[in-house]
Amino acid sequence: TRYGTVTEVQTCALPISIEEKVSWSVDPVIDDATALMEKGQLGEAGAILQAYVERHPDSIDANSVLGQVYWRQNQVPAYQEVITRLCSLHLKARATDAAWQDYEDFLNSGGEKLPAATWFDICRIAEEKQKFDRAAAEYERLASTYPAERQSVLALLAAGRLCLRKLNRAQDALRFYEAAARSPVPHLDCEPDIQLGIRAAKAALAAPVAAAT
Repeated sequence: TRYGTVTEVQTCALPISIEEKVSWSVDPVIDDATALMEKGQLGEAGAILQAYVERHPDSIDANSVLGQVYWRQNQVPAYQEVITRLCSLHLKARATDAAWQDYEDFLNSGGEKLPAATWFDICRIAEEKQKFDRAAAEYERLASTYPAERQSVLALLAAGRLCLRKLNRAQDALRFYEAAARSPVPHLDCEPDIQLGIRAAKAALAAPVAAAT
């Protein structure tokens, strides 16, 4: 993670200096809060940044520094809330590497689930990075965590596609496609893709048998 493990919160040094992270900031309020944090005045820095974020919730700079304040204070739930918001902001800014790092930091802090839409975009980043096993696992976790959300159907379809086309796991692909077909979430528009996936997975499973005979 960028900040080390939770147990190292009080002592570890940040590998990325705060000055580097906010060097582009034009708002002196963030710079003042950063200076206070570096002096160990975490309460004052946090109060300034909390007020700033209330007025400017989409500020990547302010949320980034506020997250680090919470991390140094070992306020893990507050940190996770900020890092989740930061991940969404990075996604909106199309800063995919930063968003992926946010998610890794979120997990390393003990976080378990992002909002469904944000999590789905993170899964797509894993695909873009060609982390196909990881992407399939993330899609599966998303689908099981949010079974009543539309993203669950899309995640099952994506997991099935990856297992079938990239991972040579036809049995898992069939399982995902069939789970999508059974989903209580309305998915009529996805039904053609689901049925196509089921047929393709069954064909892949039958191919070794046909070759053997």
